[in-house]
Formats: sequence, C-alpha cells, structure tokens
Amino acid sequence: MVSNEELSLPSYWDWVAESSFHIRMKNPTITDVFYRHIVLEHIRQARSGRWGWVLKLDAYNEATHTQYGFHIMDHGAELVMVDISIGISSKAAQKAKVKGLYASTHLIVADFRQIPLRDDAVDMSCSFGSIEHVPEYVRAFYEQVRVVKKGGWVFVGVPNLANWSLRYLSVKLLSLIGVLERITNPERHFTGWELKRLAEYMGLVRIEVTGYHLFPKHLRWLDLWFGYRGVNATRNSRLFRWLLRAFTIIESRYSFVRLFAEMLLVKGVKKSRQGIEGKSSPDEAQHIIG
Repeated sequence: MVSNEELSLPSYWDWVAESSFHIRMKNPTITDVFYRHIVLEHIRQARSGRWGWVLKLDAYNEATHTQYGFHIMDHGAELVMVDISIGISSKAAQKAKVKGLYASTHLIVADFRQIPLRDDAVDMSCSFGSIEHVPEYVRAFYEQVRVVKKGGWVFVGVPNLANWSLRYLSVKLLSLIGVLERITNPERHFTGWELKRLAEYMGLVRIEVTGYHLFPKHLRWLDLWFGYRGVNATRNSRLFRWLLRAFTIIESRYSFVRLFAEMLLVKGVKKSRQGIEGKSSPDEAQHIIG
C-alpha cells in the first residue's frame, strides 16, 4: 500500500488509475446511474440554448461509469477535461472511444489550479467532487470561473460538512484506519455559507447553493463493493432500489433537504471579467473565506 503523502499528486492519481476497483469495473452499478441522473438534472434546469464548449475539472468520473461529462455532450458540445494524471486521462479517453465521443473529447493533462486555457474560452465549466482534493481550492475555483465566457454558467460540487448521514465523520474514520487512501486523497468538506461566499467573490451572479445525492454515501460504497465483485446483491435487491428511489424523490420534491445531502452544489453565472478593482483575485478570496 502506497500512501498518497509519499507521492506527488500526478503519481498518486496515476496509481489510483491502476488500482481503483471503481475504474476497473466493466459495467455501471445502480448508484452510478442514480448519481448521473441527479447531477444531470441540475444542469438541465440551468441550461438554455446550446453550449459549444464545456470544461470539466478532472476526468475521474469519465474514467469510471458515472460519466457526467459525456452526458453533458448530448447536444453536440465539445468537452474539455483537465486532469493532472496521465493514467486517469487515458482511462477516460478509452471510455470516450467506446461511446463514440473521442473526436469531441479534449483531454488536457495539467493541474487544474493553473488551467492552460485563455480567459473566456468556454461556455460552461463544472466540477463535481474536484476542488476539495487540493489545499488551493480557492485557486481551482478561480481558474474554473476565469475560463468561462461572460454570461456562462459555473457549477461547483464539493463534500457537505452538514450531510445528514455524517459523511465527514465516515471519511475521517476511513482515513484513521488507512482505507481512505486506497480510494482517494484527503477531502475538504464545506458549508453552504463558505461556498456561497466564494461564488460571490468570484464575480458570479444568480447564485444558488443547493445539494445533491441525499441517499447515504454508505449505500454507494456498498453498491460499488458488490459490483466490483460481480455480485448482483444490490442491483437485484428491491429494497435497495426502493431506498434509492425514495431518497431521490424526496431530494427532487423538497429543495431544503438538499442542503443536507452528501454534496453541496453552487451554481452561478459569470457577470463580468475577474480582476476588476481587484475584487476577484484568488488571494483576496482566500483572505475573505479565511
């Protein structure tokens, strides 16, 4: 077992690309399908017109069967993904070929804290469980906003400190017993206030803080564990499917409960260029958030 503390980020995520059982799975699990449906619904509600170019931070979802980015391309968008790992990027490229989307998928191996794109380059940018993996999460947020055109949408999803099923404590426990590092590197959890404050300072307007994936993370872990071993216990379980549907219906009907979901999501529209009057530099934003 290699600790991610002993490796640089590119090396660690290259190791994940080869060792992650989620990436090596041949078929999607039932929670993969629910995860994707819920996230895409948030994007559908905000979407108006056609997005020509879409940026997504990291390619891990696309290297697995969750694949948010590939499904955003359903209206003919060009997808740009920035991932620090050659291994993860290669796995995502293989999935893009299988889905017939390789020609419209543009993978950049780079650190998303310094995205190698010009200002105002894309119509929309999104990240779902990305920026919390680096200490410079403010810089990553800033970069994600910087490359979006004026009037373009920005979506940022991060782990929720106020999750009702105690995701934060579960992750801490897994870290203490040495299991977390086999799956991912340390994650920062956020409050809704922090996320809204960041979005405001980045110059976004029409800001909405919500959440997604109300069902417990433990159901997700259980589903992946069975799925990797080729056991259809969760896929064939009526109780498991009923639980997922019940949580999804509650999440879709009652907006206030989303603030206690596994993940927080901030949506906003870029109003103007960053840096005007020095009000949206990453250093200033970091100072405000503390």
